[in-house]
Amino acid sequence: MVINMSSYKKKAMTLLIIDAYVDEPSILGVPPYISPYPRYVYGAAVDAGEKVEYRTIDHIRRHEVHLADYDLFVVIGGVYVPGKYLRTLPGSLRELEILVEKAMHHGDVFMMGPAREHFRRLRLPGVHTPLLDGDAALYDHITAGEWKSRRRTMDEWKKWSVLGAKAVKDHPDHPQPLICEVETYRGCVRYFTGGCSFCSEPAHGKPVFREPSQVAAEVEALYENGCVNFRLGGQTCIFSYMADGVGKTETPTPSPSDIETLFRGIRRDAPGLRVLHVDNANPAVIAAHPRESEEIARILVEYCTSGNVVSFGLESADPVVARENNLNATPQQTLEAVRLINMVGGERGENGMPELLPGINFLSGLRGERPETFDLNMEFLRKIMKEGLLLRRINIRQVVWHDKTNTPGMGQKRKKHREHRRLIEFKEKVRREIDHPMLKRLVPAGTVLRDVYMEKNDGGTTFGRQIGSYPLLVGIPYPVEVERFVDVTITDHGMRSVTGIICPFNINTAPIKALQAIPGIGEKRAVKIAGKRPLGGVEDLVGVLGDENLAREIVGKYNVVF
Repeated sequence: MVINMSSYKKKAMTLLIIDAYVDEPSILGVPPYISPYPRYVYGAAVDAGEKVEYRTIDHIRRHEVHLADYDLFVVIGGVYVPGKYLRTLPGSLRELEILVEKAMHHGDVFMMGPAREHFRRLRLPGVHTPLLDGDAALYDHITAGEWKSRRRTMDEWKKWSVLGAKAVKDHPDHPQPLICEVETYRGCVRYFTGGCSFCSEPAHGKPVFREPSQVAAEVEALYENGCVNFRLGGQTCIFSYMADGVGKTETPTPSPSDIETLFRGIRRDAPGLRVLHVDNANPAVIAAHPRESEEIARILVEYCTSGNVVSFGLESADPVVARENNLNATPQQTLEAVRLINMVGGERGENGMPELLPGINFLSGLRGERPETFDLNMEFLRKIMKEGLLLRRINIRQVVWHDKTNTPGMGQKRKKHREHRRLIEFKEKVRREIDHPMLKRLVPAGTVLRDVYMEKNDGGTTFGRQIGSYPLLVGIPYPVEVERFVDVTITDHGMRSVTGIICPFNINTAPIKALQAIPGIGEKRAVKIAGKRPLGGVEDLVGVLGDENLAREIVGKYNVVF
């Protein structure tokens, strides 16, 4: 319903934004990430002249929010691609249903994120689920009493992204370890062919690129509000930003000059940033334009921080699956892109990780999948291993389809047990044959990872991660104080995580559990060392261990101090 502006009298409202966290192919919003969605909504509400507050689902879980204090609610949540979460979880559909039911007693509820489709089917009174930009729909409702679906304008995008930066101050992870997702554009350059069968980005139509100055202005506003970690996400391919030939070819020519302008502006306006990473890249674009792509990769190494990752959506190495799902890249194109990124970004950077590496995404459950599909996927990964190339991550997901529409959806249908078992077998092969040796290649024992944020103590092990795109999970096999940054020396490797000890490692003050974590020491030697402390230096350690080679290796390789 559209209300006549001349007769509409705006009602004073108190708006509450509840961030239940989103996890989408190109938008991360689970802590330590904050997605752009709540910031845009916050900015739209401020622009409309309304009082607005931002809280997360964790505030709700801790009973720190009184819904009766508000009369308009925006709930943002939903998961398209579930991940492994360390400290918190996105709001489940059941959790969101309970939350929305309570909020409905106090005012209208507006849904955003992947969970919106679930609530669209429920058709609850007073719960609004516009199809397009939620921030624009909210702005229209506040200013004109309308509930409609539309895209925000470029001017609104610029204004609201800056006005909404203040919301970050109320995030539990602010200022550290919070990392802000910042969009460079919406849509996919393959829109005119329909794009990949499972992806919604082509539905946006021709890509809409944000000007470099607009992106830099948003980063500057976030920086002024205390944020120092940023990831340019929300795009299908960073190499296609401002590319030439969009709409004429699926592999438009990248524009290194525009991408350098983008990153130079960010660095200028946030000079003290700690992390600057990116997300997706289309390997077909890189393979089709190696000269421009190499230049862009060098720009990313120069302006971004180490540990950066570009995720390649190969999805399947099976040509049958690729054809039936209109996938964006062939295995050969992806291999060429992996080689290029390794050549430019494989050198180890300041934080202990390589400067820039590729990741590979596989997606099971696509149309045309067959037993041979998993064999072809393994064959592709074995080629990468044989060539000595590095991958930061191999992400294996399962597409979920709506029963009736046969389109991707959120939590609609599990695959048959037989298909699911093949997926499990494939995962186990990848973890055993590829991930484990790849981690040893990526961060050999003795590598020091800088600025690992310790997040959780669990069963005597402390877990942490660096801040950025797809950071390694690091386990320290003894209790360490959480919610702080430490340097870690790698001692061992799992399938998808690594083990380490605090760097530098003070052998005279470390608990026995920590001493045992050093390779070559073990329980008996740890007790013996503890009984002889304080040790004055490496010669004392030689005397305790009775093995000069082991003592000197431990001190040198694992950064032991006395």
